[in-house]
This record gives sequence, C-alpha cells and structure tokens, in this order.
Amino acid sequence: MKGTNIQITAAFLAGLAFLGAASANAQEVTWLRNVEVNQTVSDRGQSVSLLDMANSGMGSITDVNVNLSLSSLTQDNPMWLGQIYSTLTYGVASEGVRTAVLLNRPGVTDSNAFGSGLSSINVTFDDSAAANIFSVASGTGTYQADGRLGVNPYASGVAYSAGDINARLSALNGSLLQNQQLSLLVADTRQGAVSKLDRWGVQIKGTAASSGTINTGAGGSVAATGTGAQTVGATVQSSSTGSGAVGLLAGASQTLNLSGGLSGGGEFNKTGSGTVKVGDSAGFTGTLNVNEGRVLVAGALGTTSTTVMGSGSLLGGSGTVGSVFWNAGATYEWGLRNLTGVAGTDWDLVRVAGTLDLGLLNSSDKFNLSLLSDGSLDLSNGYEWTFLQAANFAGLGNLSLGSDVTSFFNITTQGMDVGTEPANVRVLVGSTVNGLNSLNLRVVPEPSAQSLLALGMAALVAVRSMRRKQS
Repeated sequence: MKGTNIQITAAFLAGLAFLGAASANAQEVTWLRNVEVNQTVSDRGQSVSLLDMANSGMGSITDVNVNLSLSSLTQDNPMWLGQIYSTLTYGVASEGVRTAVLLNRPGVTDSNAFGSGLSSINVTFDDSAAANIFSVASGTGTYQADGRLGVNPYASGVAYSAGDINARLSALNGSLLQNQQLSLLVADTRQGAVSKLDRWGVQIKGTAASSGTINTGAGGSVAATGTGAQTVGATVQSSSTGSGAVGLLAGASQTLNLSGGLSGGGEFNKTGSGTVKVGDSAGFTGTLNVNEGRVLVAGALGTTSTTVMGSGSLLGGSGTVGSVFWNAGATYEWGLRNLTGVAGTDWDLVRVAGTLDLGLLNSSDKFNLSLLSDGSLDLSNGYEWTFLQAANFAGLGNLSLGSDVTSFFNITTQGMDVGTEPANVRVLVGSTVNGLNSLNLRVVPEPSAQSLLALGMAALVAVRSMRRKQS
C-alpha cells in the first residue's frame, strides 16, 4: 500500500469553488470499533482477543491509545488486579511484532507480593496521562501503560523502577505491517482468582494511503490538521447513523478535499468553520449533515443520498446531489468565473436529483443566496444563468416558466458590479431540462449615466411638446 502525507487517527474503541493548491499538511482520521469479548480468564490461564485492521486506509502508525475493561467472573472468587498481566501486540512473528505492556501486576513489588486488590477496571491507556497504571487506586480513569516488558510477571515481585519501562504504547508506532492484526493478551499469573475480559479497544493515529477505503466505523471521523487545502485520496465510508455517524472536520483556514469521495449508507456530520470538498461519491446512499462551515460539491453524490444543510452552513461548488433538506440560516454560495460558457465550469451549478425541500423557509427565514465573483467581469449588458436545478422544489410555490421567485431569497453579492447590487438581481423559474426544474439568476444593472441623461432629455422634449400643443 503506497502511503502519502495524510495523517490518520484510527480508533477502535470498546463496546467556492476557488481552492488553493494542496499543501503538505496532514489529515487525521479517527477510526472506531466496538469490541465486546465477555470471555473468562481462567485461574492461572489467559485470554486472547484479535482485531483485524484491514481496510484501515492507513500507511503508518504514530500514536496508540487503549481502552480495557476487566471484571470478576463471580463475587465468590473475585478478580485480583495484582495478578493480571496484559499486552497489546501488533503484527505477527514472521514480520517482527511490536508489543506494548498494558498491565504487569499493578502494585506488586519485592515488598508487596499481592499488589492492587481491585476486582474490576474500566480504564484508558494513554502515553500522555499523568500517572502510570502501576499505582492505580481507582478502577476508572486514564493512565500510562505499565510498559515494563523485561519484568517477568510469573517471577517474584521486584522493586518498581521507571527505568524498566521500555514498552509503552509508542512501541506500537511505525510503518504499517502486511499482517494488520492486533492481539490483546490478558493473563492471570497466580492461583486463586478468576477474571473476565469484558471489552477492549484501541485508538490509532497515523498516515493515510492515497487510495483504497477508510472504514472509520461507528463514531469515527476524518479531520484536517493543518492549513490550506489537503487531499484524502481514499474513499471514506460510513455504515452507521446517529451517534455512530462519521465526522468530517475542517476548522478555520482548512480545506479537507475528499477526492476519493464518500460511500456507504450511513451518516456523515460536517463540523468546523472550514471547507470539506466532496469528490465523486456515486456509492454514497446515506445522509450528509452539514452542521457547520462549507461543503463544496465536486462530483456526483448518490442519487438516493440526502444532504441536510444546517443553520449557518454553506453549500457551493458544482455537481449532483440526491435530495437536499434546507434549514433556515443555510447559504448557497454561487461562484461566477466567466460571463458566458458552460454551467458547472464557468459558473457553479448544483443539480438535485431528488427533492430540494425548502419547507422550513418563510418571509422571515429566507433562502440565503451569496453571489461571488472577482470583480473583473462587466455585467453592464445584463446576463442570465441557471444556478440550481432540482427534480422537485418543495415549498417554493409557483414554478411556472418565467415566474419571479426572488422574494424567497435573501441575496448578497461580492465582487459583482450590478448597480445597487442585490436589488438588481432576480431569481426566475427557468425551463425544465432532463427532468430537472431550473432556477435562473438574472442580472439587470442600473442604467448608466449616459442612459439616464438620454432618458432625461427625452422626457424634457416630451414636456416641451405637450406645452406647445396646449398653447
């Protein structure tokens, strides 16, 4: 798998159309999986749970966090944490495995043979945590992994030394291995207690491959981490909805270019004030919720997909989407690059294969339409362009050819010299093309000074003529 400079955060957890050149900054993908095990760790026995990282879309690993939940099998013979040893291994022996030690008999030393008596834990391991799990006092919280690979858990206790730590979670970092297997081991090293591996999970960050699929799983996300335009060439997949929706995150001054598009029947949630540009996504049949910032269409989304434009969000670019649900406060950004030419190239055109639902709009909450150009185009002759097409406009009212529906729109302009600006821009119902109803923008500039002078002179002549006839 060929890697590119795209950052990925993979997490498996338990239970206008004007863009600059792409930068070398990275994207971060959060990849989530629920892993329910519910497996007994027998007295002086062990339990192993495997997790396959296939279709991760990753090229390397740069950071790992782990969640682990253990409990007592019975109250009569409860787990004793001071007996538990646990590791996480990446890869298989033939490739050279990497191992991190999560637990190594917490609390056991040369002067304390029994260690921690906790009978259950539900903890997160993170190298950036303040305290090592060795001194754990509570069964919940976030801790550093034990990390002492060289201390034999089956031997007598030894004095604790931070100098023995050589297998933190960072030991799992490095290039992606061909065998993308994670193996969790939980072992009971002493006789006299029985425990249970309830669930576990891992959060992984790394670099992304330039192609393939990023299957984030329920609740995962893809996020820009640098400034400028950054590209993810792999297709981002979502199969979950609600709290399991996959996040698409771009902050201020960030553009996340998903050139590989979206896929799956789940949900995506766009957040952050930056831009997400979505490439061809014919295989996407789910819902794209644009909660914040801008989404640029740069291809075709699945005809049965739904895009929900939230208040304060922006839609732009050129391409085809499925159905669109438009909330009050959302904005359509339309870019004009040439006065004449081809729709979708010289000016933006979004086609809605299904219904554009404007049912929540009214005289107070209108459809925000922002018209953008660089100010170099001469609009003095007046022009008309098709800017939006849909199979059905719900809530728009009269769709008779030539009908003026400007009253439904709150129009702003930038870089467009049209006299008093929005007052001279009209939205008209255009013709039906290939089954799609059209909305057109018509620019009617104010009369020029010469035209006004000519009109004034004509009026003066008319008045003098009337006076002669009356005399």
